[in-house]
Amino acid sequence: MKVIKFILPVIALLVLITGIGLQVFAEWVSPEPEPVEPFLSEAIPQSLPGWEVKDLNLGPTESVTEQSFRILNLDDFVYREYRRGATTFTVYVAYWGPGKMPIRLVNQHTPDRCWTENGWACTDRRFHVRKSVRDRALHPAQWGVYTINDFSSESYFWHIVDDEPHWFGGERINSRTSLTSVLLDFRNIATNRNPDQFFVRIVSQESLDAIWEEPGFAAVMDDLADLCLAAETRAAGDAG
Repeated sequence: MKVIKFILPVIALLVLITGIGLQVFAEWVSPEPEPVEPFLSEAIPQSLPGWEVKDLNLGPTESVTEQSFRILNLDDFVYREYRRGATTFTVYVAYWGPGKMPIRLVNQHTPDRCWTENGWACTDRRFHVRKSVRDRALHPAQWGVYTINDFSSESYFWHIVDDEPHWFGGERINSRTSLTSVLLDFRNIATNRNPDQFFVRIVSQESLDAIWEEPGFAAVMDDLADLCLAAETRAAGDAG
């Protein structure tokens, strides 16, 4: 028993040291990424019949001050609001080109982290939610309800790495960097893999499931599926 009590802290310390070492190594040998031309503004609808559409500036809930924008090192983003009467939803998509950002840093760019660090509280949470749009399956989504004072927002969000959904492991709120993300970064550097990454977040003050089948909302989600969220390729001749 005494041996076990001694070994467990040693193992934990070795894991921590290994994680730190892998992060340092990954940053040291990371290749210089190529510049990316902006493209996201046209990736989702700029107008919808019956809806008011406008682009928004990034703010505290995206954890984007002037300093943190440099840290995030975005290649491109779009942050767009769709409003029809009392129904409003926003779409935020961020993109990092191949090799531009470590997975572990992009994985911190979620409501679990940047919203709660700005005073919000997560009051409800579901993991790996299966959704579809126009009979096309989407990558599993993360879902949560976040509140501040008397204000509440519901969100679906995704972190897509090299066309595959990435999550930090298990069913827990993303409150800290996981060793899984660190190891993935090291693997990518060691094997010369330089995946691109998307972060997608949909937000509304009302139930997103309630408006999911709305034609305007479905049109936006269909474009997002084409961009990076589709779990399966659209069948030939099934466009539009």
